[in-house]
Amino acid sequence: MGARDQGGEHSTAVSEEKNYSIKTNSYMIPSIAEKIRQKLAAGGVITMFNPDFQSPRLVEYLASFDLDVCFLDGERMSYDFERIEEMTRAAHLAGIACMARAWSNEPGLIVRYFDCGLDGMAFPHIENAADAQRVVDIVRYARPKDYADKIVIVMTETPQSIARLDEIVAVPGVDVVNIGVNDVALAAGYPGQPEHPEVIKLVDEAIARILKGGKHVALNVLTNWEDRMPVFVGKGVRWLNVHANTFLARGARQYVDLLQRSRVGK
Repeated sequence: MGARDQGGEHSTAVSEEKNYSIKTNSYMIPSIAEKIRQKLAAGGVITMFNPDFQSPRLVEYLASFDLDVCFLDGERMSYDFERIEEMTRAAHLAGIACMARAWSNEPGLIVRYFDCGLDGMAFPHIENAADAQRVVDIVRYARPKDYADKIVIVMTETPQSIARLDEIVAVPGVDVVNIGVNDVALAAGYPGQPEHPEVIKLVDEAIARILKGGKHVALNVLTNWEDRMPVFVGKGVRWLNVHANTFLARGARQYVDLLQRSRVGK
């Protein structure tokens, strides 16, 4: 066996070891991914944050606020594999899960992502059951020994995909269905209007279909959290996606507004 093959085996073994449940003399300590599943099963709400900056220290800091999952968006940002490993390691040191989305669902690419130690991945462009089954099979190919320890999120992003959700959620191995509200709005003819009445109607239909199929619903709370979070949690959504940019922007605006109101001689 050549050095390249040996290195590949070692990399796979290391990332598998990171995610296995740990066996003690009397019980199993659940993996990070299993803790996520347990929280969902108990009716808890998972918060997955996109750090928006390629900073392991930021991941550790945000994890300290009892957030659950760090999400690395390789479809929209220029992460290299070394940085994915570093940020995944930071998430694990902080006691939270780390997941990612790649720019393609190509099997070889997904293998490399999982070899960075990720606890799961989100797969875009899922239009039917065949698409969903394909990505589940890719995860099992990428992680033949510990695929059950990986969380699989499939993304529904068009009205056509929403209409086929009954068959998509029936695919074994899918854990969560993420409703891409901005993508749905664009595909439905309402670009930039995720709260248009027709888009909301489609989102409500998607939530109902996903829950009926026994899967968990994920979506982006956008920026108007006070309005959206109670509504969607009330509808059964138990996985909320947020951006670190939104945390920063809201805090900065609050500070500047307070400063302007407090200025002497205004």
